[in-house]
Amino acid sequence: MVLQRRILNGHVHVASPGTPASYYYDDGDVQPPAPEDVDAKLNRVGSVGEVADRVADFIAQEATERRQMIGGVDNFWLLLSDITDFNPACTSVCILRDYVTVEKVAQQFTRQSERFPRFRQKLESVGRLFHGPTFVDDPDFNVLNHIQVRRLPEPAGKRELDALVGEFIAEDWDLSKPLWHTLIVENYHGDDGACAIVAKGHHTLSDGQGFVMSQLYLTSFFDDLAQMMNRASDKLDRAKRGLLLPSEYSKSFKPLDPYASDERVAPFLQFLLGLLFWLIVVAKNIFSLFWSTFQGLRMIAFFLFTFWRVEMITADQPGKRTPHREFSSTRIFSLQDVKVCQQAFSGPRPGYAVAGVPKDQRRNVRSKKRHVTLNDVVCAVMADVLGDIIASKPEPRTAWGKVRRTVNKYLPSPMGFFIPISVRKPGDWSMRNLSTASNVYLNPSPNLTSDISVHEIHAHIHRCRYELSLFKHSAWPKFCFRLLQLTGQAPILFPLSWFSRSRAHWNPLVKVLRNGVVKPFLDVCLESFTAILTNVPGPSKGPITWSGVEVVKWSAIPPQAGAGTIGIGIMSYAGGLSVAVSADLVPGSDGVARRICEGFEKRFELYVARAKEVLDHQD
Repeated sequence: MVLQRRILNGHVHVASPGTPASYYYDDGDVQPPAPEDVDAKLNRVGSVGEVADRVADFIAQEATERRQMIGGVDNFWLLLSDITDFNPACTSVCILRDYVTVEKVAQQFTRQSERFPRFRQKLESVGRLFHGPTFVDDPDFNVLNHIQVRRLPEPAGKRELDALVGEFIAEDWDLSKPLWHTLIVENYHGDDGACAIVAKGHHTLSDGQGFVMSQLYLTSFFDDLAQMMNRASDKLDRAKRGLLLPSEYSKSFKPLDPYASDERVAPFLQFLLGLLFWLIVVAKNIFSLFWSTFQGLRMIAFFLFTFWRVEMITADQPGKRTPHREFSSTRIFSLQDVKVCQQAFSGPRPGYAVAGVPKDQRRNVRSKKRHVTLNDVVCAVMADVLGDIIASKPEPRTAWGKVRRTVNKYLPSPMGFFIPISVRKPGDWSMRNLSTASNVYLNPSPNLTSDISVHEIHAHIHRCRYELSLFKHSAWPKFCFRLLQLTGQAPILFPLSWFSRSRAHWNPLVKVLRNGVVKPFLDVCLESFTAILTNVPGPSKGPITWSGVEVVKWSAIPPQAGAGTIGIGIMSYAGGLSVAVSADLVPGSDGVARRICEGFEKRFELYVARAKEVLDHQD
């Protein structure tokens, strides 16, 4: 038996094992806590089964929340607008033949919010580092809170509507509410309609393509659009498995079509076609990898060569960026005029595409070599227009502006266009950001006068076609999209999340780095190009209706980037094409959006006239 000893008042006391613990301590001594009752502890914690249930519930809740979190690209727009003055607004303008009532519009948007739930949801948990924000149902949602009726000042024409749209674009966002808003302009008296509906959505709500799809849901075109997208999705799925007719893969395979219905040969043919499809996919990826490296290095070189001397379309803003915006749009051009330019300037020389083809058989003629797309033509014209406006700007008043102007006289100065690329798969109706983007550097034509020849136009369009082809075949923008998208699950992986406004309030170091390093760096990036340019294909075959009223014209524009940049939206609709422009409303360059649109109209007409000369010469 081991006996316990204690010295008390100079004497040694020996205690037996059953002696209570209090025997060893005086009243003033620090005593150890009494041993906890095991049964009470188990009752508080719960049984093993109960603990396992709580862990399972936590994992299930975490998994559900993770699935509902927005992607990293969606969150990127929140972070960017938190640090800089970037306003992530996607805007569409519909001109209607007749007036529509608020009640009809409200009914349409109620249907829209049922089909696309994000329209009735708001953001929650914005700014966390280890969990991305989520969209949750807004208990106070009322569709009428997002619809306003506005009246224009007389004469209530196009200029007055353009001014209203500019003000609407500039309005800030309330992140505590669903991220969309709509205006009904009830007294519009333009030549092209009697009413206008202007809709705006936050870029976190969706990318431009998703936003336009949600707007098309309100029109008579949606059923046709759904069929088109479903057919495209089904066709792609069948192509992967070799189930399409050989002629659907390539017209040169048309002689093999009868074998697709032969029970003995069909399985072997399907295997070969499916194998061919995947071999082409692999070959394209290998080809893309090569061009991606070339395009990436080239873009970096152009960026380093030009970012510090970009001359904007608008006047200089030496102080804080103006909060005001302006808007304008062109008249509607016929898509047939675009096709005339394509036929005249595709190929290695003017007229190559239609050489030897009778005039009555040219409708669907397409050059097999160096085919020119709609984007090639429009970007070539826009590069000319912007180059001419920059060249005609008055001498800058600031010291740095004078230095920049002097340097640009001696160094090549290609203009940067930031162009989105859709990665949305056919049949994907989700309201998410499924777009990436990249800079494309274009030069205006050396001859900006009306005396430009067909050979000069041909050479200029093909220089633009080359730059755009590099951009379209590059895999780096898609790789960056995937990488950024992953940060939605853990925003801490993306450095911008470290410098939010809320953290800067209580952390002096974050505030210093945010204002002195991060924001200036982002401003330089956002001002390293001239324009954001996007092409939104709309219903091209014929007019559609909104609540039974014909839509006469449809325009869509992307957000602007940094100070002085412009947003350019190309929209095809009902056999026509129009271009919309938004810009900073800066004293000294006010009205620049309208001048760009007017300049585009004149330059495009010149290109069409020269194209017709080429085709007439072939006759």
